[in-house]
Amino acid sequence: MSLPLYIHGSSDVGRQRAQNEDSFRVAAQPDGSRLLVVCDGMGGHEAGEVASQVASDRLVEVLATSPSDNPPAAIYQAFVEANQAVLDAVVTRGAPGMGTTGVIAWVMSSRCYVGWVGDSRLYQFRAGGLIERTRDHTRVAQLITHGILTAEEARNHPDAHVLVQALGGSPGVQKSFKPEVWTEPLELRSGDVVLLCSDGLYDLIEDHELYRLIEGRDYQDAVERLIQTANERGGADNITVILLVAGQPEVPRTAKGPQEARRETLPDGMPMLAPEPAVQAEPAPEPRKRVPAAPVVPAARAEAEPAGRSGRRVPLWWVLATGILTMGVGIALGLGAGNTASPPAPVQGPSATVESDGGTAQDAGVARTPAPAPSGESRVTESGGK
Repeated sequence: MSLPLYIHGSSDVGRQRAQNEDSFRVAAQPDGSRLLVVCDGMGGHEAGEVASQVASDRLVEVLATSPSDNPPAAIYQAFVEANQAVLDAVVTRGAPGMGTTGVIAWVMSSRCYVGWVGDSRLYQFRAGGLIERTRDHTRVAQLITHGILTAEEARNHPDAHVLVQALGGSPGVQKSFKPEVWTEPLELRSGDVVLLCSDGLYDLIEDHELYRLIEGRDYQDAVERLIQTANERGGADNITVILLVAGQPEVPRTAKGPQEARRETLPDGMPMLAPEPAVQAEPAPEPRKRVPAAPVVPAARAEAEPAGRSGRRVPLWWVLATGILTMGVGIALGLGAGNTASPPAPVQGPSATVESDGGTAQDAGVARTPAPAPSGESRVTESGGK
């Protein structure tokens, strides 16, 4: 079952040109295929108009008689013969430099074969998106390809429309003449849109705007809408458009429903978590009152234990009292001893250092009870510290 094709073309002089040098053809071929052609002439003084007409007529004539077993080769040969027809017209009319661009779409049911020379374009849209577009044969396009210019810089470049290939034209253009033909066809689906146009359209309408202007419109109304928009934006050049809609007469609308925010979900296999108990909100705490801090009473200084010893510390008053008592006992014994012989010198024990508030005081120790002398006398030597 063949795919129905809805095709419409139109051309407008624009707002700033006195004559229309564009030309287009929508032709039914003997085998039932459709041939779509857009040419944009150059040269001025009617030379461009002649070149575009001569080229478009010759392209249709050649392809009408070409075998359909190798469409890309047939399109290439048609461009070669159209180029020669323009060069012949240059000699006949005496108009050196006369030339034209050319873009072809040869549609055989759901297959669309494409070829072009110059900067007239073909676009293919599907579901509102641009999926194919021809490459301009211009000087700035070459600079973009080699990374010398960006697309934005090229748009306003003074050489934006200086062609490096054309049908006819200057000897320099002819030197590099080589039609570009895609070896594989575009595969058309129902709802696809194919647009052919001259630079008078795309100079004023960005690629991303084209589909938005025509979606939801009848194919004939869509063509007029594009031309009208280019004229509203200045119409600086001739404007030519051919539109093909496959399978239906209206340009399909793109889905523009509101996009919901993406919600994350737990991965499959994640164990279910028990809900946490609801926590009641606690009342706000009352402002805290300042309470004056209680005065800190320093603890009584403890007496230090003697160096090198462990155990309980001995208070200084106890040591002094013991020393006084010892002295008293010694005096009493001395008075009662009378004529008792003096005992041998006592043996000194290790001295002890006692820490007090004012420093240190040395105590030679308490005299031990002496051993009885042979004569029966005893002596006590008192030793006090300073």
